[in-house]
Amino acid sequence: MSSLPSSAEVELDHDGKSLWPNILSAERAALKVAPSKLGAKYNDPLIGIRVLGFLLQDLWQHSQHSFALIPYREVIKKIASCLSIPEHTVGSEEEAEAQHEKLQALGLHYRNHLIRVFRSNGGPIPKRSDHPSRPSLDVVRDRIISEKRTPTTAGSARTNALLRDGYRCMLTGQYDLDSADLHPELNDRAAADGVNMAVTQCAHIFSEAAQDGEQKTEYAASAMAILRVFGLDGTAESLAGGNVHEHFNILTMRSDLHHLFDHLEFWLEEVIGEENTYKVVSSTKNKVFKMGLPLPTRVTFRVDPDMVTACTASETDLPALPSPSLLAIRAACSRVAHMSGAAEQVEQILRDLEDTPVMAEDGGSAHLLKSRLLQSSRTVNIKA
Repeated sequence: MSSLPSSAEVELDHDGKSLWPNILSAERAALKVAPSKLGAKYNDPLIGIRVLGFLLQDLWQHSQHSFALIPYREVIKKIASCLSIPEHTVGSEEEAEAQHEKLQALGLHYRNHLIRVFRSNGGPIPKRSDHPSRPSLDVVRDRIISEKRTPTTAGSARTNALLRDGYRCMLTGQYDLDSADLHPELNDRAAADGVNMAVTQCAHIFSEAAQDGEQKTEYAASAMAILRVFGLDGTAESLAGGNVHEHFNILTMRSDLHHLFDHLEFWLEEVIGEENTYKVVSSTKNKVFKMGLPLPTRVTFRVDPDMVTACTASETDLPALPSPSLLAIRAACSRVAHMSGAAEQVEQILRDLEDTPVMAEDGGSAHLLKSRLLQSSRTVNIKA
């Protein structure tokens, strides 16, 4: 967890710098009440204000993206509204305390939504569909193209992603092990390309883990909240329900990298001016390096040539590649989650919950429970 930069160090425009002293004041207030025994990891006000501060700075620093200053201006507007406290005297301690609470709550509002939308504990790998006749790759591809269906399950999303990506991990280029068992010709391709096999999964940019049962409504609300900041209100509707499995939201990825991607350990940053090309950026913990994974520093996405040929022959639109806009939003939220300590807080809380099956009688786990409840709450009480 990093402290927010000083007013002299922060990279913002005039509007942002004029608000920054209020954000720093709210950070100092949160530090004063940090739980002395448990440390800052359960200090939700501190996490909240740092999420808000680092989000504001990140949006300014990355305003060269197609979103330009839309998200930056939106957050500026929300912060300014938190400072309007008509019921208190201007300059009074009561006004300052109320401002701090509203700013911290706004940050927690963003934290809760970005964690719900982007971070996933993952789920079981969809079982492959074995068929005694083992149809050829061409037959499978032609059938999927002719059906023109939007994938509605994790299994169908995985199949569609594999076809689009040539049965390879989009990051390492390794061929999918299960697919090679079903389609032996993939073994010849792997040998010709000089790459080995790997277990792959279907990774989602916007998480599909929060799409089950009653959580669908909460997920839609969170997706809308995040996308609204970036001026993409309408996109949230297409991500609700089964549409989360659309081509633009999925990537074929080897399983260990998928795990780290879901836990926000690395993300993809668009290379401006180079279509569908991204830098692969990892967190400061660098778990990718520790695990010795073959993760490149730069990747370019493209539809598999055989898929292009088949779609052209059938006069069918090519499947969409992962959305640069959604990847940019995920990258921003990943950076903020690590800088603010929100990512570390979630990991610590989940670990502590596993070690704390019941509440301690002396109330020692009260901070843990409060933080967990705040993260899973359906609403955050702010009027910003």
